[in-house]
Amino acid sequence: MQAFIFCGEGLELQPFSHAGREHVGTGMPKALLPIGNRPMIEYVLNWCDQADFKEINVVASSEDVDLIQEGLQDFISLREQQFGVLSKALASSTHAHHLQTPKPIKFIGSKAATTGECFQKELLERIKGDFVLLPCDFVTDIPPQILIEQYRNRDSNNIALAFYYKNGLEIADKRQTNKQAFTVYSENEETDFQPVLLDVYPTEEVKKSKSLRIRTHLLWKFPNATVSTKLVNSSIYFCTYELCQLLSDKKPKNDNAKNDGDEDEITAKNASVIKPNYFKSNNELIKDPINANKSLGKMFRDLARRSWQHSKNRETVGMFILPEVGAFIRANNLNAYTEANRFLLRIKAHTMASNAQTTTASASAIGADAIVGPGCTILERSNIKLSAVGANCVIGNRCRIAGSILHPSVKIEDEVLLENVIVGPNAVIGKKSKLTNCYVEGSFVVEAKSTLKGETLTKMYFEPDEDYSDSEAIDSDSDEEGDYPEEYYEEDDDAYGDDDFFQR
Repeated sequence: MQAFIFCGEGLELQPFSHAGREHVGTGMPKALLPIGNRPMIEYVLNWCDQADFKEINVVASSEDVDLIQEGLQDFISLREQQFGVLSKALASSTHAHHLQTPKPIKFIGSKAATTGECFQKELLERIKGDFVLLPCDFVTDIPPQILIEQYRNRDSNNIALAFYYKNGLEIADKRQTNKQAFTVYSENEETDFQPVLLDVYPTEEVKKSKSLRIRTHLLWKFPNATVSTKLVNSSIYFCTYELCQLLSDKKPKNDNAKNDGDEDEITAKNASVIKPNYFKSNNELIKDPINANKSLGKMFRDLARRSWQHSKNRETVGMFILPEVGAFIRANNLNAYTEANRFLLRIKAHTMASNAQTTTASASAIGADAIVGPGCTILERSNIKLSAVGANCVIGNRCRIAGSILHPSVKIEDEVLLENVIVGPNAVIGKKSKLTNCYVEGSFVVEAKSTLKGETLTKMYFEPDEDYSDSEAIDSDSDEEGDYPEEYYEEDDDAYGDDDFFQR
């Protein structure tokens, strides 16, 4: 199978991602945001290596693809070095045939506005068989073999298999509550068929209409439908090759063309026939107009609706709910991003907390559930717990950092208290400051003795006024009154009055 990893802009991860702020952004591409002091996309690439996919493709916007490729150079080189060490160690072993070379990682720049448009117009020609679509922001300990086996054992009429997981995070940020959705699916408890995704309703639409309107045609075909608000789309889709034929913009060739022995006509005739599925006896596919100029989640929602909207049945989108025995977190918002870091801190703290390149005062304490990057300086009587400190950070005397994330090159001055805070790169926190549940943009300077709670600290940028024309400009070199407009000499009596501004 081919794997395609989509690297989004990270609108919900602002101000640490530079989404929507290309002209002045101080952030970084979403795929390179650190989780446990490693770019989040590295965890997805390691997961793909376990699955042994035929090919791994990283899809990002044309502006970000070079930055992502540059940021992964150390990971790619380390990946090759590890394979070299293992191959030498197993050279004389009888199990050497089990060792496989790392699959190549290709970087694809996209100019499309949405992921669905990118998939339809830029990736369909690259797909040669069954494939999987992945996000760049998930962290899990569930092995990929579980997902692959579920896909292999899918029902014969499934054109794709979507994976969902139960949201176990407590949403502390009220801005994230509207991101939930009402997921409609068929449980199929009394049959051998797998659950089928039927429809998805955003919470905002349900709140506006004050009711959940489920279509009657859906209930006719699936009377055992279930509605859930706890399921979250993982954006992991295992797809058959038939999906490419369905979404292809190319018109099918004429099957009634006469066969005069010409190989081109034979090839054209065979091109219109869908490749038969391994589990499917009937390979006929009815092509419906599918609008792919939207996100992948909405595109697969339309594919799910396609199965029951028509009088005749269409191919369904299967659904599998990930078991709760394993952990699965999508770091697609700031709250989940913090929880993903804490999940890894509990696992990797014992091996990464004591770094030889970190300068730590003897009176300072670094908890077992904390990670400190290389090149950091921690002065006396500072305490770090359940936090990830990036490389080259400076932490002053008598500081307390708990449940926080510090990006590289952050400077924390003396007697600072941070609780559940994310600090961007090159930011400075002044002396005796106390921050709780705050987000600090990169290169932002927090003044000394600041006490803040639940704030997002970002810089203010002012764009120049493009409507300012030369005809309205005042010539500073001229001394004659005639060179100035008449409005320049008019005085407003209220302009110099007291408007209570200074009093406020």
